[in-house]
Amino acid sequence: MSTRHDALIQIQSLIKTHHFSQADISALFEASAPDEQRGGNLLQRVMIYSGAAFIFMGLCVYIGMSWDKFDALSRVIISLGSGFVAFILGLFCLGDQRFTKAATPLFLIAAALQPVGLFVFMDEYLPHTGNIAKAACVVFGFMTIQQAVAFIATNRTSLLFFTLFFFYAFLSVLLNWLEIDAPDGPMVIGLTALMVSWGISRTEHKLIAPFYYFCASALTAAASFDFLKETPFDVLLIGISVGLIYLATIAASRSVLTVGVISLMAFLGYFTDEYFKNIVDWPIALIILGFIMIGISVFAVKLSKKIAKQAV
Repeated sequence: MSTRHDALIQIQSLIKTHHFSQADISALFEASAPDEQRGGNLLQRVMIYSGAAFIFMGLCVYIGMSWDKFDALSRVIISLGSGFVAFILGLFCLGDQRFTKAATPLFLIAAALQPVGLFVFMDEYLPHTGNIAKAACVVFGFMTIQQAVAFIATNRTSLLFFTLFFFYAFLSVLLNWLEIDAPDGPMVIGLTALMVSWGISRTEHKLIAPFYYFCASALTAAASFDFLKETPFDVLLIGISVGLIYLATIAASRSVLTVGVISLMAFLGYFTDEYFKNIVDWPIALIILGFIMIGISVFAVKLSKKIAKQAV
């Protein structure tokens, strides 16, 4: 009995020393579980997500079929009320280990229904100003605060994902409202999202980093093209792509690598079309471009394998 107690004390000491989180310990238990138990957990997760999908689709179909029959209050309750209830149920699920896996599908339903419900509420009860951007700022700002507070309280990765999603939706609408249009707006969002993704990839919530890495690098590449195309400095586009590929290596991100390689090929195609298509040697330029792209693809595959080793 004393040996078991001493072992628990050592485990507790290790957890405090290395700052292990509950998610780390849960992942360790899942990895060391028997194959039968892991298969059961996988089946349970599939059933939970499938059930959540059926619930969400059922709500959408019911709302669509009966929308015209509802009065203003009923429309708000069926949209905003359902989303808020799903959000509260998700928080309650986090308090019971048996229902933890059901929390993420509930948060997903809440993230889909609550913004719609807020728009419905403003449409039904507030004066119509015609300023859609202002209304969207209010909705996405509220959702950002709600999800951020819930994340701080629970440290749940899915809530961090939705916090960032609604924050960048808010930022995009705000920049549009302030008449900061493309390419300035997308460039601001892309660069800030790259920095945020870098920070997330260094935490226990790194599972969501690839999605934001991909979106941020794609926005950065597209905004750079809008900035530099048909200017004397368009050669810098190659540097943007190379910079993304370099970032992919130090961040060990295949998402950024994918965008970097695709943007490099696209920029090379732009240069070829812009400066060489009227030259007699145009077919030769196309052949050379083809070989360059093949070489880039081979390099990308090798780099992807290197990134995979770094991730491990």
